[in-house]
Amino acid sequence: MPDLHKPIAYSDLNIKVSQKRYLPSPLNSAKIFQEGNFTGKEVVLLIGANYGYEAAILSGMVETVIAIEEDTKLFNLGERNIKNLNIENLVFINSNHSNGYKKLGLYDVIVNIDLSFHINNELIDQLVDKGRIFFCEQHNNEVKESKLSVIHKSKNGFFKESLFDINIPFVSCCS
Repeated sequence: MPDLHKPIAYSDLNIKVSQKRYLPSPLNSAKIFQEGNFTGKEVVLLIGANYGYEAAILSGMVETVIAIEEDTKLFNLGERNIKNLNIENLVFINSNHSNGYKKLGLYDVIVNIDLSFHINNELIDQLVDKGRIFFCEQHNNEVKESKLSVIHKSKNGFFKESLFDINIPFVSCCS
């Protein structure tokens, strides 16, 4: 994490890390991960890995974490952080978020913490049967806060469930 953000790293603030991205507060990350009800056997794709904090936390909760970060600056910092921690069940990859990462899928769970794009069929196709995607979406155009939702996949298709409000600012993909 850059020195500028270190004094507030463990505060209950979402930290703006780029023009269209926020690092979720530790509380918000915990709320998302708690909804995952992880058993320790899952293979998880984390989209929007930022500095690697969420990936490191997830690595202690699941079998394998594939963490992707498309911003080169964030990726380089995150990769260094992860290497320093010697986490063996975590792969940190510089890759486009909206495409997911097919090469190492299928995934039991996908956690998307990049609010700047919408979930697409390409991501849903990277889930196992009964897999889930957790993501935040905008309430409406008047509210910048978001709602945590989950997509459940089955062999017959998928359905979306809205879970609860989460105070991660939403940044429009087009702004």
